[in-house]
Amino acid sequence: MQTPDLLKQLRIPELSEVRDYLRSFSTHTLVGMGALTAATAYWLATRPKALKPPCDLSMQSVELPGGELARRGAVLNGGALLSHYYEDAKTMYECFQRGLRESSTCPSLSVQPPSH
Repeated sequence: MQTPDLLKQLRIPELSEVRDYLRSFSTHTLVGMGALTAATAYWLATRPKALKPPCDLSMQSVELPGGELARRGAVLNGGALLSHYYEDAKTMYECFQRGLRESSTCPSLSVQPPSH
């Protein structure tokens, strides 16, 4: 079987047909499609990565041995109680400051006028 016959059976257009189809568009349309493609590629390359959770989200607590239905958080790893996740965020103010540093492109707080 020849290649053109195969392309006709698969209904895949030849390169000259694609070129003629694209030539039917106006310049503004082609530039707009290129800009949309570039913006999509930029967004996909620079989007923020998801944070890894501190424990398995399907098993967030572990049953304690010898206790009836007593559980502890899986984040503890069997050790001492956890007082904070991050060394630089022990108070609420430090948590807001850390959030501001971590997501510097987004506002962390907003002020709304009082409603009367």
